[in-house]
Parts: sequence; C-alpha cells; structure tokens
Amino acid sequence: MHRAVALLAWLPAVAAADPTNRNLIPFGERAAMLGNAGITSPYGEAVFYNPANLERVGHPNLSVTGSTYLIYQLAVDPIFVLEGEDQPFEASGFVAIPSTVVSTYRVGKLALANAILVPEALTFKNRVSFATPTSKVTILQELEQSELWIGGGAALSVADGLSLGLSVFVAHTTESKVNFTRVESMGVFEQTTSTDVSVFGASAIAGIQYQRGGFGLGARLHSPTVRLRGHGDVYQSRLSTMMPGGADEAQLEDVEVDRPLPFDAGIGLSLQATPALLVVADFNLQLPATLTTVDDPRTDRVEGKLQAAPRGSLGLEWELATHKWLRAGATFNRSASAHPQSDADPSHEDYIGGSLGFAWQSGRTQTALGAFYLHGLIETYVQGVDPPRRADASARLFGGLFTVSYRL
Repeated sequence: MHRAVALLAWLPAVAAADPTNRNLIPFGERAAMLGNAGITSPYGEAVFYNPANLERVGHPNLSVTGSTYLIYQLAVDPIFVLEGEDQPFEASGFVAIPSTVVSTYRVGKLALANAILVPEALTFKNRVSFATPTSKVTILQELEQSELWIGGGAALSVADGLSLGLSVFVAHTTESKVNFTRVESMGVFEQTTSTDVSVFGASAIAGIQYQRGGFGLGARLHSPTVRLRGHGDVYQSRLSTMMPGGADEAQLEDVEVDRPLPFDAGIGLSLQATPALLVVADFNLQLPATLTTVDDPRTDRVEGKLQAAPRGSLGLEWELATHKWLRAGATFNRSASAHPQSDADPSHEDYIGGSLGFAWQSGRTQTALGAFYLHGLIETYVQGVDPPRRADASARLFGGLFTVSYRL
C-alpha cells in the first residue's frame, strides 16, 4: 500500500518549463521555429531573449504568437511493482498554450517594448488503475499550472553596431494539484491531497548585441527571481477501514511558498552564410542552485538542489523567395536534476527535438506556421523492488505553432 501512495509524489513533469527543464516549450515570434535560438533575434521576442536587439527592430511593431498546440505522451514500464507484478503507466493529453504579445516602438534614442508573455500553461489529468488477484489501486491526478509575465524592455545603441538592453518582468505563477489514491487490499485505504499555490516574483534580463554586416554576437543574463508574494493552501485527508479510527484530515492556509528560478546566462551567434541563408546558434547555462519552495514554521521546509543545466539550439532560415522563409531548428535541453540513484530520487529528464516552419510577408503583416517535436529521455527507478532497477521511461511532446506580426 505504501508504494502505491508514494505515486502521489510522482506527478510527471511533462512540458513543465520549471527550473529542471527551463525554456523547454518552443517560444517566441521567430525563435520558436528555430529551436529557441533567439539571442540574436531582431524581432519583438528580443524583449525576452536579448533586449539589446530591440534596437535592431527598426520600426514600431506588434507581434502575437497565437497558440502552441501541444500533445504530450508519457510512458513508464513499469512504474512500480505490486505484489510481484510489474505495473506499467501511460498518460497523454492536449494543451493549448498562448505565448506572447509584444509591441515595440521608439522614444528618442531608446528602443522600447511592452510585453505580455505566457511561457507555460499546462493542464494534466489522468486516471490509472493497477490490479492483482488480491489488490486494486486507483489513482486520479490533476494538475493546472501556468505562468504570466508582464513587463517591458529598453535598448540603446552605445557605438556603431553595439547595443545594450534591459528587460524587467513581474511573473505570476499558479499551480493547482489534486491527487486521489484508493487501495483495496484486505480493506480500503483512501488518501486525497489538494494544493493551490499563487506566487508573484520579479526578474530582470540584461543583454548585449554586436552586429557587423551579416555577423552577430549576443549575450544575455537572466537574474534569479525575487519573491514578492507567495502563498499556498494544502488539504489532506486519509480514510482507512483497516484499523479503528482510521480517518483524519489536515488543512493549512496561507503557507509561505515560492517558485524561484536560478541565474541563467547565454550567448548567441548569427551568420548570414549566403544572401539567402541565415544560421543562428544559442548556448545557455542555468547555474547550480539550492531552491526553497516552502518556508513556513507550520510545516516542513522544502528545498531542492539543482545541478548546472546546459541548453543548446541551432536554427536555419532560408529565404526561398522574396518575403518567404523556411525555418528549421534543433534543440537540446538537459535536466537540472541529478541522475537518480534510487526510487527515492526525482526523475532526470533530458529532451532533444526539432522544429520546422514557413513564414511569409504580405504588406505590413508577417505570418508564420510551424510544428515541433520533443523527445524526453527519462531516468527513473521502479517503485517497490529490491534490488533497485531502472524503469523504461520516455516522453513525447509535439504540436503546432502560429505567429503574426504587424508593422505599425
């Protein structure tokens, strides 16, 4: 029974752009179709990738990344062993993720941008049952998680071909989780856990860009988030027919919580290899950190250690004809979690993937359509076996991309 209840803590992190797999989902006006290679991008998405490039936008612009239609599939075989029998686990779902609204304009020598960003919006619902001749386990899991960033950026040309930029954002992160487990084995045991979290935080992104003809070199520094306000509500109940008085419940309100992000740095390169072919590449590194997510005297302190996590992107933009571009990208996103050594450790998820899109301009409007695929290589251990052994686990994420920008 205890191994089944332990599954409550193993809610899959598919598609989560949290510190363990930062900036995983394709994001941005053009970078989304270039494998998230955006540090040298002269588009409105620069407010996030590298605000120094707002200086290169060159004209007032309004860009909207409509939706990322995401389908995810997760498989773990087995996830745990119940009474000597392997129990596989599968989950899948569909999510529509709004992404960005960015307006750029100039005031004097400054290039400015206002932005509303939604880098993540995830809904996960799953029901799974495990059965043996003498036991049955049913688990219901629900998760709703989203991020909303509101802020802006400014850039200034400081020399011929050299610009500096700074963006500041206030981020609102919300999470809602419900887990229900029912175990039937010589009686009935039920456990329900519900949590609701709301956190406001602030962060800044500083950037520099050097552009000389068809060659560009950029860098960005993304500060750790500073908690402005955060609270959570927790409810838990247990019911058991296996022993007298086997029912209890607990509730905590306004628990002090946080959803921090570590320091992140990156460099980007762009090269106009031919008049029709642009090559871009980014390398980012999230630095190691110990993050505290719950710090309240009424409950246990919760913190986690993250390792250094590199991310790499490579993109190609080929102008097929006047104002018509083919865009393709590849990406690697390494997990910041340590490699697990037992079933008590969290999973380690590395992702590789690619994206492909087509963009065209008609008058003042540029439109782009594309698709992406991400494959997750998951390391996790089977619950409830001795000696410990790893499970065969993987995740797949794929979907479509749509963006529109209008030159004002």
